[in-house]
Amino acid sequence: MKIEEIPRIRIGRLPTPLEKLENLSKAIGVPELYIKRDDMTGIGYGGNKIRKLEYLLADALSKKADTIITTGGVQSNFTRETTACATKLGLKTVLVLIGNEPEEYRGNLLLEKLMGAEIHFVSAKNLDEGAEKAGKLMRSLSKKIEKEGNRCYIMPVGGATPIGCMGFTNAFLEINSQAKDLDIKVDYLIFATGSGGTQAGLLVGKRIVNSDVNIIGIRVGRMFEPFNRMIAEMAEKTGELLGMKKSFSEKDVVTYSDFIGEGYDIPTREANNAIKLMARTEAIILDPVYTGKAMAGLVGLIDRGDISKDDTIVFWHTGGDPTIFVGEELLGKEFMESLKK
Repeated sequence: MKIEEIPRIRIGRLPTPLEKLENLSKAIGVPELYIKRDDMTGIGYGGNKIRKLEYLLADALSKKADTIITTGGVQSNFTRETTACATKLGLKTVLVLIGNEPEEYRGNLLLEKLMGAEIHFVSAKNLDEGAEKAGKLMRSLSKKIEKEGNRCYIMPVGGATPIGCMGFTNAFLEINSQAKDLDIKVDYLIFATGSGGTQAGLLVGKRIVNSDVNIIGIRVGRMFEPFNRMIAEMAEKTGELLGMKKSFSEKDVVTYSDFIGEGYDIPTREANNAIKLMARTEAIILDPVYTGKAMAGLVGLIDRGDISKDDTIVFWHTGGDPTIFVGEELLGKEFMESLKK
């Protein structure tokens, strides 16, 4: 089956721009530095997950679903983007968020409530335990809702399924075409990776066009271990939907855990510095959970010589801007104090 034959609903503003980072290039001494603007996908503050949702929601509608159930952290970008896209299609959204309910709704959580999502919280010691609890609650809610005469469609964390990954298989084809139009040969694609679906989809797209670009995921947390194996298996299943016969292995997957810090949702000085650097050179906003750590990874890999300054690098901005408005909770007191100087 060809990717064009996979059911898809056009929701996002695609293709997103591929632009040169002129000022940041000079600041860090990398002449050929570009950005893929998936923060500009349009609906509900945008983000890369809208690419996945175009396929996931097409699948949901084909199954006659009227209620979407999914999960993520309290400031999950995926749950916010799911709520936005489902609302646009006239579907109800039920969210199971991992963490304690905050006293004040800000960032993604505020937007989800504004768009009418039904929200439940599950507390847990860590994300793995939280994911297990969330899974049980989603299944329980689904049974209850379906007894009331509705039909539910459950999505896992980050929309990381073979159908969802198809969004980033298509995204690779998109950026490959854009790079040709700009007459550039991309050496590295660098982005934040959390649940692995973005990277799995990109790997499949890379294989379709037989590209030699290096796909590098900067991890934002320590979950879903063994992580690289999980991505390889997801890429394998995504490829199978397209009739691919050649398998994927962990050798195809490159991720770095060096820039996580203490864990998911916990700020790092390097990420906060990267957020400031991008804002003060390009007026582009990064977030402390995903893109800030990814940009810190890009700068760190260059500084230590893992990537040459002479390479052509694309930073894939995956969105997540609303979390910047959560403030000290995600950015940390040190960062907030530094802005006053």
